[in-house]
Amino acid sequence: MDAATKNYAISPLADTLGAEVTGLDVSKPVSQEIISEMKRAIAKYGVLCFRDQTLTEAEQIEFSKLWGPLEDFPEEDKTVAAPTVYHVANVSADGQNLPETDFRVIYQKVNARWHTDSSYRYVPAYVSLLYGIEVMPKGAPGGRTGFSNMIAAYAALPEALRDEIEPLHMVHTYEFGRRLFPELPPVSKHEKESVPPVSQPLVRVHPERGNERSLYFTANAGNEISGLTLEEGQALHRKLVEHVSQPQFTYFHEWRKGDLVVWDNRTMLHKAEAYDMSKYRRVFRRTTVAGDGPVLGPCSRAVVGNKRVAT
Repeated sequence: MDAATKNYAISPLADTLGAEVTGLDVSKPVSQEIISEMKRAIAKYGVLCFRDQTLTEAEQIEFSKLWGPLEDFPEEDKTVAAPTVYHVANVSADGQNLPETDFRVIYQKVNARWHTDSSYRYVPAYVSLLYGIEVMPKGAPGGRTGFSNMIAAYAALPEALRDEIEPLHMVHTYEFGRRLFPELPPVSKHEKESVPPVSQPLVRVHPERGNERSLYFTANAGNEISGLTLEEGQALHRKLVEHVSQPQFTYFHEWRKGDLVVWDNRTMLHKAEAYDMSKYRRVFRRTTVAGDGPVLGPCSRAVVGNKRVAT
């Protein structure tokens, strides 16, 4: 049965961002017309939660491909199965609980800071799709996924600070997690060659949204900011992290089993909320859709489609 024949609804989850999609079974074939509507919805809400899904790995991959080409993950041995699938879990592939000292668990703690997926790539991600297989019991503390609206956060900055950050770039590096947790194994030669450090503008311009602007930075990929001393850059970085953490910009998703959450990495930050890993199992499966070009800043010149644009 074509999922397009079913009735579905899109309803806001919070004032600042997010919507839930009910009545749509994405394990079935989904028409391009519906995908186009979902892309418009993700541009509007930033985060979509498809409720009550039952997805095999192959079905998640097929639905993800409807959004665009998938990224391969650079990791060689961090709970990755297929190259396009990342298992985010404190449980091994054979279902055994992993101790908190296991590097696969430690690596996930890097994601407890605000970030946007694949910002360490020259062409970072478009959307990520995270499927809840084992989630926290209702009422248990922690384990949510937080999202922060970078368009709203940028608009709320004082004008003087917007002017200050307009020309600035930040270094994004996949290796930064090793600084946070030096007990992690060194980055492999394959990983270094796959994702070398990259500079991204602190202010991202979105041509497809009428050149609307958003913040674009992370708290888990470095804090070196070009044009500033290390101390100045770290101080600015802390200020921005505090700013985007304010409740008026954020939504924390309480997972239900079978949720498939899709978010726009171009305009949203996200982070995993801490929980008692020794007590609770938490198992998710992630796929990521590649972006269609490098990040554009206020001073960028780039080709979008067949047109050269200046912002």
